[in-house]
Amino acid sequence: MIKVQKRGETVTAAEVLVNYPQQKECITSSGYTFRIEARTAGRVEISIDNKEWQPCRHAGGYWWYDWSGYLPGKHQVTARCQTQDDGHKPASGTVHFKVQF
Repeated sequence: MIKVQKRGETVTAAEVLVNYPQQKECITSSGYTFRIEARTAGRVEISIDNKEWQPCRHAGGYWWYDWSGYLPGKHQVTARCQTQDDGHKPASGTVHFKVQF
């Protein structure tokens, strides 16, 4: 776990974050690559619209998932990581976004 000092308190920071898309972002292309930040991960997976978990690839210090063949409308994404030390799988918050083209 990553710990952060905040006004004299120690709080646990999220271990996995969906950087892109951002909350309420509008995607206007027919192909999109999600970017996930997970510093202590041995493996990262993504779930789009609460469907089955898909593996992400690691490159350039981030985790990536290439998405295509999707339909316009409202969508949501959640990421989770398996830590290298204990296998714990913390999840990100859910990011809501839409596709319009």
